[in-house]
Amino acid sequence: MIGDPVLGQTLFARYGFAAGLVGAVTVPFLGASLDRMGPRKPWIAACILISLPLLVSLWWAKPDRSGLSVHTVLVIVMALNLLFVYSEILHNAMLGPAVAMSRVGRYSGVSLGVANLVSVAIMTFLLWGFALPGQLHWFGIPDQPLFGFSQASHEMERLIGPLIAALACAGVFMLLRFTIDAPASGETFARAVRLGSRDVFALIAGLRKQPNLLKFLIARTFYADGFHTLIIFEGIYASGVMGWHGFKLLSFALIKIAFAALGGLLAAGLNARLGTRRAIIVQISMTVVLLVMVLGTTPDRMIFFWPHDPAAQPLWSGPVFRTLPEIAFMLLSGSMTAFAVASIASGRATIIQIVPPMRVGSYFGLFGLTASTTVWIAPMLVGTLTARFQSQAVGLVPIALLLTLGAIGMTFVKGGDRLEE
Repeated sequence: MIGDPVLGQTLFARYGFAAGLVGAVTVPFLGASLDRMGPRKPWIAACILISLPLLVSLWWAKPDRSGLSVHTVLVIVMALNLLFVYSEILHNAMLGPAVAMSRVGRYSGVSLGVANLVSVAIMTFLLWGFALPGQLHWFGIPDQPLFGFSQASHEMERLIGPLIAALACAGVFMLLRFTIDAPASGETFARAVRLGSRDVFALIAGLRKQPNLLKFLIARTFYADGFHTLIIFEGIYASGVMGWHGFKLLSFALIKIAFAALGGLLAAGLNARLGTRRAIIVQISMTVVLLVMVLGTTPDRMIFFWPHDPAAQPLWSGPVFRTLPEIAFMLLSGSMTAFAVASIASGRATIIQIVPPMRVGSYFGLFGLTASTTVWIAPMLVGTLTARFQSQAVGLVPIALLLTLGAIGMTFVKGGDRLEE
């Protein structure tokens, strides 16, 4: 819709700055208040239900701007990101009651792996039914996009919002019907908010007496923010640097989600063998190395040092990933995603292991507060460097710095050791 990848990354960063500020002043109080009330499922359902009309509205995000304006779409996407952050904190707080403490590290990874496998199924359906018809004449692929959709009007990309809305409805039903929730405390909403707000300030004031938690909070602030910002800008970076759009970008997303599913399973294995804290250090370190390699890969160069002639003969006649730099970018970025997702799973398990069980929502909220503090700083830095140097690669350098600081910080944290079942 914007037409300029550098301007697109800059605008996205500026809107992310505003959304991060909103999250910083609301997330911790949400977690602490619901700790006082008990059940999280109704509030997760509320977040998802509020997101439904926003998701459906993305159908009118047309590249020719005949529908929603660019700024309207950016506001909608940032609102969806904020609602996701809220529901994520509540989901995380439900993990403890659902599994035994000795299994938290394993199931934290498995759950993310399964979630990404579902995403792979969704993206495969979109490829088969809407992106590949007319592009690839293989057995089983329709000759035309399903339901008369137009590829020229980008209706496949615009369909993703309404499709996710429909699937979210199914997810809400399964959440309410089948999952385990904390028991109700009997507190009224107003009293829970008042006491929860007091809990937040008490937690912050008490961190001086809990140096290990403070160290973990600082380390997690850096690395979680780096990962959050990386997730936001990955697609924008691939689109601008590699020139991937539509079918190619969807194919790239599908492969990355498949790697993300492997990342969840990778976390389960590393958590069991190394303990969650050591697993996080390994995962972040690998993510930084791979990110640097990704930033050094362009259509005419691989990992900074190996030039490639864009006019060279393609490796194959398929519709996507036809050159060595494209394959290198895809594999490096996919591997980076696997380690990033693994670290998210390990970090969630570490929190559950080292904080008091009855205050897990409060601590997730507190960690959300500190992460939100740099959620707006990181996009601001990305936007500033991107605009200053007119380079998407330079703009993403702060992410590598945040991740590195987080990995160093985790070396000073105690706990999150290997637990035997």
